[in-house]
Amino acid sequence: MSEVSINLEIAGSMYPVKISSADEGKLREVVTIINTKIVEFEKNYAVKDKKDVLAMVTLQLVSQYYKDVKTSEEELSHLRSMLTDVEQMLKEHKQNIRNIEE
Repeated sequence: MSEVSINLEIAGSMYPVKISSADEGKLREVVTIINTKIVEFEKNYAVKDKKDVLAMVTLQLVSQYYKDVKTSEEELSHLRSMLTDVEQMLKEHKQNIRNIEE
């Protein structure tokens, strides 16, 4: 994959970034989310310092990410348990079929 150099604007500052061309769209979406959250915080709270706004946005986004990861892990664990149960039922069913055929 080829790398591209792009400039991203976050909170009014430009950041040059070199990334895989396949990741450019995703990264631009993330920057849009960050900038949208910044505008929301500035509008809803009397915070003027960009550093404070960025800290609050970071806290909110990372806590949401953490929550989503935990939920995904729990769902994956549940699916694994269900799969184990289904495998066990299939083994039992297969054994029952053998017993009937004998």
